[in-house]
Amino acid sequence: MTYYDYYDGSRLFLFLSIKIGLPLDVVNFLIAQVAALCLARLFRKPLRSASPEFRHSVCLVIGLVMGYFCFGRQAIHLSVLPMLTYTLLKSVSAQSVGNISLAVSMIYLSCLHVHRQIYHTDDYTLDITGPLMVITQRVTSLAYLLQDSLTITPNKPHNAQVVRIEKIPSPLEYFAFTLAFQTLMCGPVVFYSDYIKFIEGARVDEFEQRKDATEPSPRLAVFYKVGGSVAAAVLYLTLAKKYPLTVLEELTDPMSEVSRSWSALYLLWYAYLSTLVVRCKYYHAWLLSEAICNNCGMGFNGYDNNGTPKWDKMSNIDIFGFEFAQNFRTAVSSWNKNTNAWLRDVAYERGGAAWRTARVYALSAVWHGFHPGYYLTFFAGGIFTIAAKKVRCVVRPMFLDSPPKKLFYDSLTFITTRVAMTYATVPFVLLHLAPSLAFYGKFYYSLHFIALGAMLIPENSNGLTAQTSKRQVTIKEPSTSNDTTENLNGKLKIK
Repeated sequence: MTYYDYYDGSRLFLFLSIKIGLPLDVVNFLIAQVAALCLARLFRKPLRSASPEFRHSVCLVIGLVMGYFCFGRQAIHLSVLPMLTYTLLKSVSAQSVGNISLAVSMIYLSCLHVHRQIYHTDDYTLDITGPLMVITQRVTSLAYLLQDSLTITPNKPHNAQVVRIEKIPSPLEYFAFTLAFQTLMCGPVVFYSDYIKFIEGARVDEFEQRKDATEPSPRLAVFYKVGGSVAAAVLYLTLAKKYPLTVLEELTDPMSEVSRSWSALYLLWYAYLSTLVVRCKYYHAWLLSEAICNNCGMGFNGYDNNGTPKWDKMSNIDIFGFEFAQNFRTAVSSWNKNTNAWLRDVAYERGGAAWRTARVYALSAVWHGFHPGYYLTFFAGGIFTIAAKKVRCVVRPMFLDSPPKKLFYDSLTFITTRVAMTYATVPFVLLHLAPSLAFYGKFYYSLHFIALGAMLIPENSNGLTAQTSKRQVTIKEPSTSNDTTENLNGKLKIK
């Protein structure tokens, strides 16, 4: 069966899909996002002074229409999951509402992941699990926000508490927040504090406001991000056929040219280029979604030292930070940044400190689905992160006494990070077990053994403790550094 047998979205633009040679689900996704980019402008001009209820309603209605256009009957899941979690907010005790909401949301999402893995073809790229992954982040972050707000007293400060919510949102506020069209299709996850500030009109950082201040324009930021999105799409379309990742699946055949004649070095180079092509798809989707947020007024993050407005609060990707990272941890933190913030909130900062990294990678793997490749990637990512941290603490001080030695160290770590990231992420995009293990087998699992060996390096307690204390930032819901106490309609207080 073809993917058309599973795709329930609109077939209105099937003629365009056939004409340009792109799958119908991809065409519908692009049309929906371009429409969202245009409609987002309404919130900065005609709807700027509209009531919060009307702005909520517009976000919700456009989101529902967009969901049905892209997913058809499957769009029912976009409403069912928020309904379940909203019922939990109303009925479960405040002490456990976050944990229970996370469990219910992950079980619901996991059922759909399993259904897709069993019944859908690999050619079917746009699936309801994508928006549901983002909705899961929204509803669980709000549930934990409510749990912390109602259980942590003002006299008992909590390091992670940046935002307090005084009551459960109304149904309109809740469903508009979870189904807002700006980030419905591919994120980034918008935290409740940022969404409410956008709806209520508090989009300019209060610390920077003056009597003659005007709302900064996102026009330049939108222009650059749309341009970057188009460039990523062009790069993908140009290189996808030249460096298809499916070639690596031939590693399972001992008689194939890839298995017989490709050296490990060339295989690694090809894998780097083919995974770079895959990343261009994410760059395209995330930059376009970020442009949509900025065009409606979301994502303002204060001003830099030169007084230039920053529109990077909804940024899901730091392309240069990822592609030129000098260590594995920096690369990971530059990728899907708002998801990293969500993982830190619901997994890293909750529970004992001993298994923090393991909890984050385990939750991230289940959140993505159940293809074996995900778990191979997150297992490798976990041990690489721990190993790189130990090596950095022990080795880096040896190269800081002169600029040439520091340059050599930076160059070496840059190359090492590129190799480790390529090695770790190939199974993530291959998905299946056999080709992933064949790829690792071509390298005799060498990077796994090196990382496991590095984990046995004795810790330099003084250096490691100092470095860790500087890096541990506990965040509840990210907000601008200049946020002050605010009450928006008696619903939200930012400390």
